[in-house]
Amino acid sequence: MYYNEVFRGSVAQGCELCLLGSKSVIFITGLCPLSCPYCPVGADRFGKDVIYVNDVPVKRLEDIPKIVAEYGSDGAAVTGGDPSVVAERVKAVADLLKREFGEEFHIHMYTHILNLDSKRVGILAASKVDEVRIHVISREQAVGREKYLKALVAAGKVVGVEVPALPGYERQIAEAINYLSPYISFVNINELDLSETNLERLRAIGYRAEGLNVVGSLEAARKIAQMVSVPVHICTGKTKDRVQIGSRLFKYAMRTSKPHEFVLDDGSVMYDEEGYHPKSVRAKKIRVKITLGGKEVEV
Repeated sequence: MYYNEVFRGSVAQGCELCLLGSKSVIFITGLCPLSCPYCPVGADRFGKDVIYVNDVPVKRLEDIPKIVAEYGSDGAAVTGGDPSVVAERVKAVADLLKREFGEEFHIHMYTHILNLDSKRVGILAASKVDEVRIHVISREQAVGREKYLKALVAAGKVVGVEVPALPGYERQIAEAINYLSPYISFVNINELDLSETNLERLRAIGYRAEGLNVVGSLEAARKIAQMVSVPVHICTGKTKDRVQIGSRLFKYAMRTSKPHEFVLDDGSVMYDEEGYHPKSVRAKKIRVKITLGGKEVEV
């Protein structure tokens, strides 16, 4: 599927919608008590209790459905930070979205297994979140916490594991997945992303950069996939950049562009300064723009 790879079974519903550009990304908080060296969240967000929807800053929860509607999304991915830290907020947002768009509107969220406790799991279990993705990279992190996954499954949630592909840690990650396999329906393994935030930390532990990803990360993902028994979907850096994000921007541009503008495949918009259609022979001053985080940027 696109640049991705699938081992055993099908792709989770959250992934299917993301690949179509049909998910809005809700950054629900930058709060997280952990400091994972590979975390790509920027300093402008990490540790701060801020909210963004498709990179648009949001002050009121009531404004979230409006931005989601502008993108024509069929679902939302709730991320952070760690959303479980603000579990009540996650529940409130899920209620808002389901009320606005209907029960078929698909919501998935991410959380680190070390940040789960009985109170947070109880709130999430009672929420309208459809799919919970657990971050875990060792069996030691999982032991004694499988009860939280069991509770979420009992509440009707689809539970999976989502992990970065860390070269050198393949067996450790696979052991964690296999330990939790009775409670999970799928695994999503992400090719390890580089950002301004994690680049130096990753270099310090011996990783090397290759474009926007880590050398050997895709190979590590394949090794993990071979060592586990549950369905695995490997999400590559190319897919995130060119398909997932590109498709979402394309859908937004198609919904908001004017009649004299022309939407390109990557979601950018071609236009003529004098108002002619850019494909017209009269168009002489053609420009290209793209909307990122609610702001138009010339490219």
